[in-house]
Amino acid sequence: ALARGLGDVYKRQKELELLITIAVERMPPQRQRIYKMSREQGMSNDEIAASLCINKRTVENHLTQALADIRKLLSLILIIFF
Repeated sequence: ALARGLGDVYKRQKELELLITIAVERMPPQRQRIYKMSREQGMSNDEIAASLCINKRTVENHLTQALADIRKLLSLILIIFF
């Protein structure tokens, strides 16, 4: 029973990762790039800003909007399917 429970948790985690991937792919290119640099590459906001030659506040704004986009899609999915 425990193994099946863990299998369900793993399946839900993979489904959640897929939904996040879909949300990220729907983002505008710059927001997508900044989100990936932050979350997938582990770069700090300062590092991202320096790498892209943009203001740190711009990075913060993009990340805030990226997370809002993800939350919005996940909320919609939960409303539709659960």
